[in-house]
Amino acid sequence: MRLSRFILLSSTAWLVLHVVNATLAHNLGPSLYPFGIESIFRYWDAAHYNAIASHGYDASLWGFYPLYPLTVWAFAPLLGLNSRPDIAGAILSTALLASFCVTQAKLVERREENLQRLVPLTTGGWLIFLFSPASYIFHTNHTESLFLLLSFAALLAARRGNWKTAALLAGLCALTRNQGVILAVAVTLESALQRKGWRDRLARFVDSGAISFLLFACYPLYQYYKTGDALTFLRAQSSFWRVVTTWREWIGTLWYANPWQAPNLRDHLHLLLFFLLIVSAIYFLRKRDYPLALYIFLSTIAILFQGELVNMFRFGVVLFPAMFLIGDQVTRLPRPLAWGIFGAVIWFNLFYTSQYALGDWAY
Repeated sequence: MRLSRFILLSSTAWLVLHVVNATLAHNLGPSLYPFGIESIFRYWDAAHYNAIASHGYDASLWGFYPLYPLTVWAFAPLLGLNSRPDIAGAILSTALLASFCVTQAKLVERREENLQRLVPLTTGGWLIFLFSPASYIFHTNHTESLFLLLSFAALLAARRGNWKTAALLAGLCALTRNQGVILAVAVTLESALQRKGWRDRLARFVDSGAISFLLFACYPLYQYYKTGDALTFLRAQSSFWRVVTTWREWIGTLWYANPWQAPNLRDHLHLLLFFLLIVSAIYFLRKRDYPLALYIFLSTIAILFQGELVNMFRFGVVLFPAMFLIGDQVTRLPRPLAWGIFGAVIWFNLFYTSQYALGDWAY
């Protein structure tokens, strides 16, 4: 089967599997949610995005970046869902992911050499991305699908030499989630490295970075207008979420040294994914793909500032170049071993999807 066809068919099957799995889990298992299955779209961080889309910012909500809830706010009336931004967000996320999948299916057939690391080279590469543990988040009311599409488009534009477009898209990424700032730096570096001579590279780096920064600056300026403090979002994040304050707590996260860490099988899987992503960054570094190496490495170690790895699945789900690489490498293993790994990945993905449907922590 051609890879492009496999991407489209497997993505459709993935969505059907998730809907069936979540429905069965919610109906058959003991749910922890306070209301029906629609809690999937109205709980955890989705509740905060709903509040922002419906009523604007207040208190801890400043810690959440504005582009996704703003997009949901604009999108919901088009579907007549003004009072249900949770449903509108789920539909929007699914549509954005579908756009990503269709674009991937088109690009894999072109075999453009400079885009190889932005698309899967094998069916295994696509499967590892699609069935990463927290991929259910791509069709729920969360930021991941929007960030995935924007980050891919930014890297694609940068590699094709469209540096202004790439810088604008990277600025939008920075308005979507924390990793967007890192993505903007990587895109700026990608654009700069395409120039010859250090002066031209420095000029391009400054110009590209300025575009992304000025776009991102809209959020701090808005905060200053509303609260008198341009850094309200940072203060909200540090006040309402744990942030480690010492080097020992930061590095100790890797061996569960912090007193609030209680390791279990899920934490061990988080740690495994952490190191797989670090190895992927090293691979890109050895291939002299410095922008991707920087993006994946910094995006991965950023989670250590939380002092725990409970969000590792969610942090990693959008790092599609690393997921593609991991899957491509698994495909090269002896067939029985490769099939066993792919089977285990799919099983864990469905397990965590069912856990999320039941209201258990599955980020």
